[in-house]
Amino acid sequence: MSEEKVSVQELVDEFYSKPFYLSYSGLNKLLYSPSLFYNHYVLQQREEKIESYLIDGKVIHCLLLDDGSFDQQFILMPTKLPSGNTKLVIDKLWQSYPNDKPVTCPLDFDDNTLGIIEILKEMNLHQSLKTDKQRIDKIIADDTKEYWEFLKISGNKTLLDSETMQRCNEAVDALKANDVVSELLGLFVNEMQHVDIYNEIYMTCEQDRAFGLKGILDNVKVDHDAKIIYLNDLKTTGKTISDFKETVDFFNYWAQIAIYYRLVAYKFYELLKDEKWKVETAFIVIDKYQQVYPFKVSTLTMQKWQAQLEEKLNEAEWHYKERNYKLPYEFANGLVTL
Repeated sequence: MSEEKVSVQELVDEFYSKPFYLSYSGLNKLLYSPSLFYNHYVLQQREEKIESYLIDGKVIHCLLLDDGSFDQQFILMPTKLPSGNTKLVIDKLWQSYPNDKPVTCPLDFDDNTLGIIEILKEMNLHQSLKTDKQRIDKIIADDTKEYWEFLKISGNKTLLDSETMQRCNEAVDALKANDVVSELLGLFVNEMQHVDIYNEIYMTCEQDRAFGLKGILDNVKVDHDAKIIYLNDLKTTGKTISDFKETVDFFNYWAQIAIYYRLVAYKFYELLKDEKWKVETAFIVIDKYQQVYPFKVSTLTMQKWQAQLEEKLNEAEWHYKERNYKLPYEFANGLVTL
């Protein structure tokens, strides 16, 4: 027990010994559940699962904004991936192997069979079946065997099925076909234009508080002739573009674009000292029906979001300084009544 306490304290000391830069995802975790933030960032208990809609977004980003990175991050399977708990079982089995040890055995090898049985017990999955063979038969099939073989050659790459790839290619085509979106992203800028394009750019900035801010911005276009810095964030949604305004509030996307605005203002401070320069922001959204729309953010709305962000950063700073990650700020300070 004492060793566990020492280990946790060492992790806490290590976290607080270095400068910290808060991202949108970190802020979201901290506001939603400080304990999730604490486990992820302080104790380094990282959640590895990536939701399918996030994978779609990553693929579209690579294909549209970052030419050449797709093959470094993804590998395409010729058939569908196993789904649900079956895939989770195989993933857990794969993760049980040391990273530096090549896997040579097939999925139905005896050692793996025993491993699957243990994972099924741990997950309390298919335990109503009478025999281990029946439980194994629920997991091992042609698609899971093929998935296992691909895991052995994939390294750290994410596996994609053909349906996902087709869906993402269609999304990229739809985005490129939209003239307004192409202009905002600078997809077809020629050498004669005085325009700088930054895709998937990592930025940090200092703040007058205990931590800085950081983020990876999808697209920044600096138009030197128009004296405009275009800040564009690409979003995929499983809903429709008509629902996106509500989605901005639900996922706190307003905080994300507000943080990105500060990062841009910090990086391009020298340009923005000239009052003729300005920053224009937009969410470029593609929905489940491949409908595309650039939601431009007005100056008034950005001012409102900056004020909201300042409040949330103050709450985040309280958690950080007090080292209190048990409850969200308003509950931790007894501000909630019914």
